[in-house]
Amino acid sequence: MKPHDHIGWVFTGPDGFAALAEPFLAEGAARNERLMYVCADPGADVAARLDDRLGPGVVRVASIAEVYGPSGVVDAAAQHATFATALAQAQADGYSGIRVAADNTPLVADEERLAAWLRWEVVADRFMSEHPVTGLCAFDREQADVDRLRHLATFHPLSSAGSPAPQYRMFAEAGHLRIEGQIDSFAIGQLQLALDVLPPDTGVLIDLATAGFTSRVPQTRLRRLADAGVTVTLRGLPAGPGGLPAAEVPLGEQLLLQRPAPG
Repeated sequence: MKPHDHIGWVFTGPDGFAALAEPFLAEGAARNERLMYVCADPGADVAARLDDRLGPGVVRVASIAEVYGPSGVVDAAAQHATFATALAQAQADGYSGIRVAADNTPLVADEERLAAWLRWEVVADRFMSEHPVTGLCAFDREQADVDRLRHLATFHPLSSAGSPAPQYRMFAEAGHLRIEGQIDSFAIGQLQLALDVLPPDTGVLIDLATAGFTSRVPQTRLRRLADAGVTVTLRGLPAGPGGLPAAEVPLGEQLLLQRPAPG
């Protein structure tokens, strides 16, 4: 993992997160990154174990309540400010960036928390794409059902091998919101929700080498997004039979097609 990487990782059981987080943080220590370990209720043994492995005080150990607030319903704007401040302080102290390992399972425990968390994931991904931040979002499969885990994977550009594979993914990339995989009407609806929490000039990028449309319906909804002022860029040509040809999408001033260069 390197700066700008954002991964969703599914682990199993109470010891699974520690086993995952420790080598992830050790990797960051070698990169001179400020390290954070976040979980619901870290005991003194967690800090002691990390001190033994990485050195006294190298890792900031914090509870979910300390970092994300006591309600468990994350405010995306406030959380952005929290991590922007943490990054600025780390760089002022001579670190190259920050690296955060967090067991976020309690923050997706019900529908209200999940909805708030997904809004934050979109904002967090944009933040990580633009700054030297590396994020590991971990979820316990023993406390979250497979459908919820699959939905969470949608909002991470990277996933662990053991994570449920999502139908599509959405993530920030150079000022765009990129979507890949099999795009249906539900995916376009989620795309609109994501755009609602991002800067107003955020565009949508669809690379047809990694994405396809399940029918003409999502293409029509993309057209509506473009008509509403969102720049939607279709890149390349379909790699196979996974979607409809780009030529069938009505293009316009806000709906663009980038053809691959000859050769």
